[in-house]
Amino acid sequence: MADNSEQKPARNQADKDRSRAQSRAISGKEAAKGVRGQPGKGTKPGSQGSGTKSAGGRGQASRQGGGAGGGGRRPPRSTTPAEPPRRSTTTLLTWGIVALVLIVVIVLVVVKLTGSSNPATTTYQSGPVPASVDQQVTKVPASVYDTIGVTSPTVAVTPPHKTSGQPLLKFDTKAGVFYMGGEYCPYCAAERWALVTTLSRFGTLTGLQTMQSSPTDVDPSTQTFTFAQTHYSSPYVGVRTRELYSNQPNAAGTGYVILQPLTHQETALVKKYDNSKYAGGSTTSSGSIPFVSIGNQFIISGASFSPAVLQGLSRAQIAANLTTTNNPATQAIIATSNYMSASICHINGHAPSSICNSKGVQEAAKSMGLSS
Repeated sequence: MADNSEQKPARNQADKDRSRAQSRAISGKEAAKGVRGQPGKGTKPGSQGSGTKSAGGRGQASRQGGGAGGGGRRPPRSTTPAEPPRRSTTTLLTWGIVALVLIVVIVLVVVKLTGSSNPATTTYQSGPVPASVDQQVTKVPASVYDTIGVTSPTVAVTPPHKTSGQPLLKFDTKAGVFYMGGEYCPYCAAERWALVTTLSRFGTLTGLQTMQSSPTDVDPSTQTFTFAQTHYSSPYVGVRTRELYSNQPNAAGTGYVILQPLTHQETALVKKYDNSKYAGGSTTSSGSIPFVSIGNQFIISGASFSPAVLQGLSRAQIAANLTTTNNPATQAIIATSNYMSASICHINGHAPSSICNSKGVQEAAKSMGLSS
């Protein structure tokens, strides 16, 4: 009986030592030796005096930038049971994957919510103008111009503003017409219809492509064209067009990507004439688009008529209606074209006479107070 009582405490102490050794972390030196160290007499796992840390203590030290042998810095006490390092790594990996999945989900939700209202997601891609539309917009019958004249009872039309004392703008030795606009702009969308019909009366316009205005601006998605890739030839007038802005929002979300930058000469022209002093009216801000200078003798700053008249109409419908003289959209386009044509005739010596002496152009010239 005495022998048994003396051996029992020894067995209990050995069990405690084994349990303590299994629960503590392996030190750097012990890992290098490939053996698990034994705690010193009277030490506890995670105590500073032992030179080792429990698994729980080591995790706290790691989160604070420390590690094994962290310069004697005592880790915060952990009340959770110590776990083997292998299980701790798996747990961290699991939570890391969960966090990554959550981040991906959040990003997808944000893109979904913002994408529907971002103009970039619905940017219109230009393309060739259908042959039927090209024919209808560039070959408007002379009788339509003469019948409409400047009559537009449904939609108000503003004629170009005449300047005085300004040098004649020329391109390639000919009296020049300069246009500046933006593909996203609904007012430019409307003005291009009249400009295309007008320029086609005096020469040949090629490279015209389809376009529509911004779906998030006023009078959204107005059907029109773009001058971005056009070429023009005429014996009567020189023409230069600039689509300054595309229909693609810029990265900052503050405007639209520059498409065709202005030259120094063009910048100076716009700076001088694109304002209320030369464009007339009550406009006080500079830089309005569309901007059209007809020889610097006539200025258009802003649309000649409201693009609202084109709302709900396809490009094919607008073009097909250009032979219908009582159509409100047609009246606005053709009346504007007659005003533009009268201005061009005034700066180029009234050529060709077949256009400049036509009834519609003469009516526009009279309305503008121009001499024959």
